[in-house]
Amino acid sequence: MDQELAPFILFTEHHVRPETPHLKLELALGSKLTEDSGCHVLATIHRAGDSHEEPCIFRWGRHDATAAFLLFHHTPDGLRKIEIASEPPSAAVQAPLVVDGWGISVRELAPGGRVRSMITLPKRYRTELVSGEKYELVWPGGEIAIWDWGTEKQHAGRELGVKSPKICLPAARATLEFNKFGQATEGRGSPPPISASERIPGAPIMSVMLECNKNVPQAGVADVKISVVYEAPAGSPAITFHSLPFQSWYGPREGYRLYRRRANAWESIEDDTTGFMIVDDPDVSIHVSQHEDFASLQPGQTWTSSDRLQGQGLGALPDDMNVGDVFRYVFKGVELDWWDWGDSSDHAETIVKLPCFIKGRVVDPKDNGGRPKLKVPASNSIEFTIV
Repeated sequence: MDQELAPFILFTEHHVRPETPHLKLELALGSKLTEDSGCHVLATIHRAGDSHEEPCIFRWGRHDATAAFLLFHHTPDGLRKIEIASEPPSAAVQAPLVVDGWGISVRELAPGGRVRSMITLPKRYRTELVSGEKYELVWPGGEIAIWDWGTEKQHAGRELGVKSPKICLPAARATLEFNKFGQATEGRGSPPPISASERIPGAPIMSVMLECNKNVPQAGVADVKISVVYEAPAGSPAITFHSLPFQSWYGPREGYRLYRRRANAWESIEDDTTGFMIVDDPDVSIHVSQHEDFASLQPGQTWTSSDRLQGQGLGALPDDMNVGDVFRYVFKGVELDWWDWGDSSDHAETIVKLPCFIKGRVVDPKDNGGRPKLKVPASNSIEFTIV
């Protein structure tokens, strides 16, 4: 760390305690962002050489990371700290927890090992970033209070609490340069949605319909019904498909978009949900006929889901919305990562592999078994007014 950052650093490698695991944090940021991308941080925790041979487990999750990050702007006069509103302290971060094998904030590290997590920076950071400028994202160093020696398996069903001395996680930093970042207006700067003309011959035909109340209370929520229809004549084969893309996919031409009317334009609204997921555990094998993120449809049938839009920091609606604001919501389309002919009984033994965090694209088979790509075009757009 250079001298300009030194006054802001809380813990360095000199604070590492010999009777604890020696951990080191590395941060990596994408060098280019567009109006359709989030600001994602790849956080890698290494366990360096120490005098202990046994594995360790510890708690380090989304709140631990995002609550402590500092942001600095490179200026002609040096680094300038940007004041970011802090999250309220979470009592759960320091509270004991029961190791159940499902908590994504509980990590295990053997000597020389590493664990990686992908963190999405909250909107309060992203709104400070200006196109063409350079920034430093800094972890000032911190302590991990919830930890112990051993493996998750050894601690299964047991309470993991505060252990003394605490683990020191020294300071780390990452540099970020912006080529383009900002809010988009519909039809300008953002890639067009997928159109029906892009459907691939030989693949099933699917369409999406959205429904929502026309009026939404300012303190309420907008519940959106999502209907996915398999358009095929009677006698056509059934299909089984990965349904998750219709719920949470996001890309330049995929996923859901929320817009607010400003004068004669539609302003893109960015979801302020903070993400955190483990990205380096082994892929998971699942039976498509038994998993909640896969579905089967007969010709003409509909698969339904829902999305909830709400404000007050709980969802996609902005906190500064007012009575009279008009919003538009649309599904831009999607290219399914996995589908096949046949219903759930035909696929009773079909196994695919998903990434360790489950809510991702099918990783095996990578090419969907050579079947034609299934492109689903954009849905209708729905509009609602805050009352």
